Amino acid sequence: MHASMIQPTAADDRATEFKAVDGTGEQFDGYTLMVEAYAAIWLIMLVWLALIWRKQQHLAARVDGLEGAIARAERNITAKSKKAAVPEETTA
Repeated sequence: MHASMIQPTAADDRATEFKAVDGTGEQFDGYTLMVEAYAAIWLIMLVWLALIWRKQQHLAARVDGLEGAIARAERNITAKSKKAAVPEETTA
């Protein structure tokens, strides 16, 4: 429909107050909808927090493994340097 075909209505032709319509099908109480919305939000937040908690556990385990690998590497380097230093001292 083209804009020029739409005829403007006068302010008197429009309703100025809200009138409820009866029997238009399914309707819900506002309080029920609000409670359902808050429940959905809480459920989503709890699932999200559980996923973050699991990721944090995996990350902590990975960091612990890396720290252990670094500590083993440092011990190996220290042991090799001590072994290498011992023969030099005996020959000198």
